[in-house]
Order: sequence, then structure tokens, then C-alpha cells
Amino acid sequence: MKKLKFKKLWLLSTKERKARKIDLDDNVTAVVADNEYGKSSLVKSLYATLGADPQKTPESWTAANVSSLLNFSIDQDEFYMLRFGPVFALFNDRKEPLWAVNGITKGLAPKLSKMVDFQVELTTKQGGVASPIPALCFMPFYIDQDRGWTESWESFSGTGFIKGYKDIVANFHTGMRPKEYYQAKSQKDEAAAKLTGLRKERDALNRARERVSAKRSSVGIAFEPEVFADRIQDLLKEQNALQSSYDEIKTKVAELQSSRSIALEEMQIAKRILSELEEDIKFLKKEDESEIICPTCNTVHLNDFSNRYGLMNDADACREIYVTSVANAEKLSSDIKNAMVPTIRLNERIAKITSILETVRGEMKLRDMLKDESERMVDAVFLDESKELDEEVGKADQSIASANAEMKKYDDRKHKKEITDYYVKKMVEFCKELDIVNVPSSVYKKIRPTISEAGSSQPRLFLAYNYAILHTIAKFSTGCFAPIVIDTPKQQDPDSARAKSAIEFCIKHKPKGAQLIIASGSMHAVEFAGRTIEPQKKHSVLEETQFSSVHEFMDPFIKSAMD
Repeated sequence: MKKLKFKKLWLLSTKERKARKIDLDDNVTAVVADNEYGKSSLVKSLYATLGADPQKTPESWTAANVSSLLNFSIDQDEFYMLRFGPVFALFNDRKEPLWAVNGITKGLAPKLSKMVDFQVELTTKQGGVASPIPALCFMPFYIDQDRGWTESWESFSGTGFIKGYKDIVANFHTGMRPKEYYQAKSQKDEAAAKLTGLRKERDALNRARERVSAKRSSVGIAFEPEVFADRIQDLLKEQNALQSSYDEIKTKVAELQSSRSIALEEMQIAKRILSELEEDIKFLKKEDESEIICPTCNTVHLNDFSNRYGLMNDADACREIYVTSVANAEKLSSDIKNAMVPTIRLNERIAKITSILETVRGEMKLRDMLKDESERMVDAVFLDESKELDEEVGKADQSIASANAEMKKYDDRKHKKEITDYYVKKMVEFCKELDIVNVPSSVYKKIRPTISEAGSSQPRLFLAYNYAILHTIAKFSTGCFAPIVIDTPKQQDPDSARAKSAIEFCIKHKPKGAQLIIASGSMHAVEFAGRTIEPQKKHSVLEETQFSSVHEFMDPFIKSAMD
């Protein structure tokens, strides 16, 4: 299993001229502040930089138009991801650009899902196919303060267009149905879609063959070209001559039409310029001033006889061009008409070809013999096409059968029971640790239960459930384990002792080697090995003092992404 770790995060608002750089601990990072100090905006930005947007984003944060840059690692490889408006750009550890895309669903999703080993083709509600968006890749690892404590698998937005996404994500991440299962399913879906197309094509071919057969009146004459050898030679000779004459006429007419188009264009241009010159002459005659200032470029022109005379000469020249163009266009129209005259004589060659086709030798007519042979040729084409389609249908059926066998291998009951039993064991353990009584029996029946518990124990039940899932992922998943991000574990319960126990639980029971980022109003004196970040300014987690240094660092990334 791959492991994703967050290292550093840069946030930049050029609009407000504020910024912030955050260093994240490999073990535990606590973002501690009262409400309205921006701790939630900070932790929301982590996965948002990777294209997984939370259910809610504060209006003030959206208005600030914040760009973000995340330094992270996948196993031993280090990367930087820039989010700049709709643009996402990935850089290697040397800050060299690897790729840049626009948008999440079609741009970012195929690339990021490959990086985190979530290469599954999902079906949309409209019947299309889509790569897993980042929200689905990271869904189990983020508990959002707005929805994560009341709904399971709901912390990110933008997932509703995927059909049955919760079951798919739960099954994939827990290893209930690993990536190999979905790869086989993708193979099956692709083959099934191809098979549907092939069958439609084969049905269309059969209908065409039936229509042709229905209109056929075969005389059953064998193809014996030697009987009409002389007439077939005459036929080919006349056909070649007819084609040659047609091509010659076509070429000549095309050349004449091109010349006429040029003449008509010259005529229109001359007419337009003549109209403009006549307006200028008329204007100058009306003006009494000796100098006239151009309203466009402010150039001073003399309103004297020489200038007016020049305009008149230009107008006369335009008239000559116009008259010449009109005459030229009329002549070319006549030439085109004359060039088409030889087409009448082509009818003589057509009549001669018809006469040859009507030639009779014994009981056979050349036309009938050729017609019969052409029909046999059509039958041969239909037969060849049908054979090819049958072969392709057979291959698609075989591919579907192979995919079904592969899917069955990873849909084993024993394997599923092992995972479910482990999940239930962890769920029982964690519910007991968090002092949750009267746990609904539904949470033990399947990996993705409906949790409808209300009251003060609800957040603790969701915490127990999420951690049971995280431990199941750590043990059985073939995907990627990402950082655990928890936004405000103290929810409805005002009891400080329980809030403290919840925070202790988050730190103590995170899977071995996992990274935890936790946002809370207080850590309730819980000690841990890691880093604490404490935003100091109300209504703004970004700082004016950091703008210059963060802007200088992020600017090369942004410029590279824009190239």
C-alpha cells in the first residue's frame, strides 16, 4: 500500500495581500484556536489543494481568492501541487513542472487517481464513465466539521454525479473489493459496451442484406466474360472515354468559375471605393475652409483644387476598373455556358454504352450477366462482413467471461467475512473506549451502515466508525493511505472530559505510521509528539507579514502553470 504524507502548505491571497506558510509534522499536527480564527479554513485547504473540496467553504475565504501550494510525498517520491483558480499543476521535488490541467473531473481526476492507485472507472448517473475524483480518493481520511459528524462518507462535495459512490468507495478502500476487482469490472464494462455496438452493427447488416435480397430478381446466369469479350472491351473503352471527357469539362469549368469569382470581387471593391471617393469630393465642394482636419488622426489637409482634382482622377480610375470587371465577369459567364455545351454530346456516349449492355449472345444479355455477377459480389461482401462481426462478438464474449472469473476471485465470501469481522472487532473496541452505550446493531452488520444515532453520543459514534474504517483500510486496502484530517472533534458534547478523551483517542488510535492533522478549539492538556499551530488573528488565518515571502516562493510555480 502506498502512503501519502503532507509536508508543507502555502496559502496566498493577492487580492488581500495576505499569506501563510504552514509546516506539518510527520506524526501529529494540531491547529488550535477559538472559533472564527480560521483553523477550519486552514485544514480544509489541505485536501482542497488536491482537488477535494469540502461541503462548505466560508464566504470570506472564497472572496479572498486564495491560491494554495502543497508539498507532499507518496512513499519516497516528493511533489508540489499548485491550485490556482481552476488550474492544478504538479511539480517534482526539484520544482520542475510535470503537468498542468484545467478542472477536476476531466483534468485532474485521471492523473491524481493514478498517482494514489485508485484506478477505477466509475459509472455516472447519466450512464457515462468517469475516473475517481479526488474527493472519492480521500473520502475516508477527512472528517469535516460541517457534515463529517452527522453523515458518513459525506465530508467532500461534488460526488453526487457518481452512481452508488458510497458503496464503491467503502468497498474499494477497505479492500472488500480491491483495485484488481474494479480493473476486471472495467474490462467487463468495456467489452459489454463493445458487444452491444457489435450486435447493433450485425443487426443492421442483416437488415441491409434482407432489403437487397427482397429487391433482387436473379436470372441465375453464370459469369462467362469470354462470351462477351469483344463487347466488354468496347464497354471499357467507351467508359474510359466518357470519364476523360467529363474530367476535362469539369477542370475547365472550375477554372472559369474561379476567374469569374475574382472579377466579381474586383467589381464590388471598385464600386465601394468609388462610392467613398464621390462622398469625399461632395464634402470638399461644400467646405469653405482652406484647411480640413481629419477627425480620426487629426492630420491637416489642404482643401485646394489640386487635392480635389486628385480625388476626381481616382474616382475616374475606379469607374474604369468597375466597367472592365463587369465586362470580364459577363464574358466569363458566357465562357462557362459554352464550356458546358460538350456535356450534351456525352449523351451519345451514354447511349452507346446502353447499346453495348443490351447485346445478346444466345440466351444471355450482357446487362443481365453483369447484374447477376454484381449481386454475387455483394453477397460475398455481406458474408465477409458477417464473419468478421461474428469473430469480434466471440472475442467480446470471451473478454466478458474472463472478467467475470477475475471479479469472482476478488468477490470471495471468505475474504469479505475476514474484513467484516475485523471491522466489527475494531468497532466494538472503539465504541467501548469512547463510552458509547446502546450502539445500534446496524453498525455491525456491514462496512457501510446507515448511522442514525442522535444526541450527544452521535459524534463519538461517528469517530469510532471512522477509526474502525481507517484501521480496516490500513490492514486490507491495496490503495493509498492518506493523512487523517479531523476538523473539531468536540461537537455537541459540552463535557470537557469527553472532549479530552476524544482527542486522546484520535492520537492514540491512529493506525501505525499514519499522519494526523487535527483542528480544535483546545487540546485540553493532551500531550503528544508533534507540532502545534495557533492562529492569532480573528477572522484571518492569513497574515500580511508573510505575504512577501510566500508570494516570492509561489510565483515561479504560478508562472510555470500559466505557460
